[in-house]
Amino acid sequence: MKLVFIDPKCPRPYDPEVLATQGLGGTEATVVRIAGALSAQHQVTVFQHNRKNVWQGERGLCFKPMADLEQELAAADHLVFVQKAQDLAKLHRRSRGSWWLWLHNYVPEEVPLFWQDHLRYRLGVICVSRTHALQTARYIQSQSHSWLTARWALRGGLLYHHNPLNPALGTLPGASYDPCKLTFFSSPHKGLEQVVVQFRRVHEIEPRFRLYVADPGYLKNLDSRQLEHPGIVRLGSLPQTEVLRHVAESLCVFYPQTKRAETFGLVYAEAHAVGTPVLAHDFGAAREVLGDSNPPLDAGSAETVQQTLFAWQHGQRPTVCADPRFSLPQVSQGWNRFFADPTAFIRTQGLT
Repeated sequence: MKLVFIDPKCPRPYDPEVLATQGLGGTEATVVRIAGALSAQHQVTVFQHNRKNVWQGERGLCFKPMADLEQELAAADHLVFVQKAQDLAKLHRRSRGSWWLWLHNYVPEEVPLFWQDHLRYRLGVICVSRTHALQTARYIQSQSHSWLTARWALRGGLLYHHNPLNPALGTLPGASYDPCKLTFFSSPHKGLEQVVVQFRRVHEIEPRFRLYVADPGYLKNLDSRQLEHPGIVRLGSLPQTEVLRHVAESLCVFYPQTKRAETFGLVYAEAHAVGTPVLAHDFGAAREVLGDSNPPLDAGSAETVQQTLFAWQHGQRPTVCADPRFSLPQVSQGWNRFFADPTAFIRTQGLT
């Protein structure tokens, strides 16, 4: 089977080599891992709008410039847009394959979505959690103008695949954690300013706390002055394995922000995979992804945040581990079942 992924809006080109050596956002890291896993059984090509050269893998995996896309349209069995269905009308006429939009963010706040495309071109929707899929369904159905169009707006199908964990996380050496070390390793636009405010309050009570801040490096207009604090250590953009070594050494991932909900939350899943709990707000997919021993909380309450953090520091830290639902083999098996029979796979999830 020939599978095509189209990324029309990535901040910069990415591929397996970039994932191994540089900081990379969760969406891009997920595309690399899923494309690589699927290439064991299929021919997989990832097209990127800002790529200039071709990256060729050992198996059936290739990353190419967008200019080469038209050469492969006719042979593709499934074509998956990442985040944005761009030039769909033109491309759809030249392909016999099934078309999908793989969303990693919420609509319409973070990515545009036009329900007419889903009605007209049978454009299916792939989300990254059940929480995300249900929110997307509600939005699409609320935008259509009648009962009939609401029913048919999702005729291309709606489903979800969780984001996969890096298999190498299981090989990271176990670390004894520092009860005064906290980490933040999301993009700064995901409420970093709120996290810093909460940390400053905590630091006033317990000056030994340190907050280590890492990010993928995409946000060029980050106001670094907010990180000028004696308790904050700025790590910058690091490869994932280096970031997660810091996470494994930490009391917790300190993520008490209420600004931007996670559609999945690789932050949650990766932290658990290295044995570190996450102090996070109860919204988005937090409750779906975080383990039962580490439930989300009301991060709008500074008192709740502080009480939880100090309880963890003094012996009540939750015990967490990798969730098998998010292993790369488990997730890629789901993708293979989906591509083999989309209708049957969608029916089993029962979202619509």
